[in-house]
Amino acid sequence: RPEKSYVKWCVDQGIAVFVISWVNPDKELGKKTWADYMKEGPLAAMDVIEKVTGEMKVHTAGYCVGGTMLASTLAYLAAKRQQRVTSATFFAAQVDFTHAGDLLVFVDENQISALERDMQDSGVLEGSKMAMAFNMLRSNDLI
Repeated sequence: RPEKSYVKWCVDQGIAVFVISWVNPDKELGKKTWADYMKEGPLAAMDVIEKVTGEMKVHTAGYCVGGTMLASTLAYLAAKRQQRVTSATFFAAQVDFTHAGDLLVFVDENQISALERDMQDSGVLEGSKMAMAFNMLRSNDLI
């Protein structure tokens, strides 16, 4: 539905848009760390954008876990005193896990232990298990 596309709107305004998307993980990707994803995702994308456009600083947006990754990347860049981001916009992104609200229903020691056992076997958190947690939240009840 192009009429609802944020990317299309940006392009129509003359803004160059670069998008990172997740891959469906397998056991091999289970060895990657959060830092690996940050370096091979947003940081690598910024390098490509600079090579393609000549621009060192970018405007960014992160959705859901991509927003969490973006927040981590901003903290990393700040610690390195690198100013590569002009602005950051977050859509449905959890960045403060000390006040996780209704998500805490799914995060107790028993749930973590069960997920860790599953992840030992498959190497990753299967999308179906993550989707089940989101489906159980019933968005209308959170309003």
